[in-house]
Amino acid sequence: MFGMVIGFCGASASNASAQCGPQLKNKQPGLAFSIQGKEDRVTEQKESIESAADASSIVGLWDVQFLVDGQVVDEGFDQYHSDGTEVLNDTPPPAAGSVCLGVYVKTGKRSIKLKHPSWIYDATNTTVIGRATILENITLDPSGNSFTGTFILQLRDLMGNPLAPDAPGQLKGDRIVPD
Repeated sequence: MFGMVIGFCGASASNASAQCGPQLKNKQPGLAFSIQGKEDRVTEQKESIESAADASSIVGLWDVQFLVDGQVVDEGFDQYHSDGTEVLNDTPPPAAGSVCLGVYVKTGKRSIKLKHPSWIYDATNTTVIGRATILENITLDPSGNSFTGTFILQLRDLMGNPLAPDAPGQLKGDRIVPD
């Protein structure tokens, strides 16, 4: 993601570069089983309902693309946790800060919003000069295996003043599952 930030910084704020830098319930199937047939059916139904509900969860590992005007400007592996935190490992080299953190909240049955802050450094990559914040709105498809959404990249100095106009884009994600 911060490959995109670096590009925006280069285009919008010279001699700056960026570095990387409630609650979804964790549903577990019912564990109680009984010898009695009726209770077994109730437990199976509960597991089925909870399994279907998991399709509306963002929790898991995703391959996410950030697009501007239909062009991919960054791609990464995004890990969402049940406690409302997120970790993104995207395409900048590790020395440039390719792993960064965020927080999210569920806003609807299949929608979330994410806030992903990081730092902006000067051209020498030694002095912090501001913050890059990516704000995302994501909607999961009904299967829970892909999502689409929008983002806005905000670049601010340490006093909160804009370093460049806010930059909007689109998101596309695909869930990564074991084979």
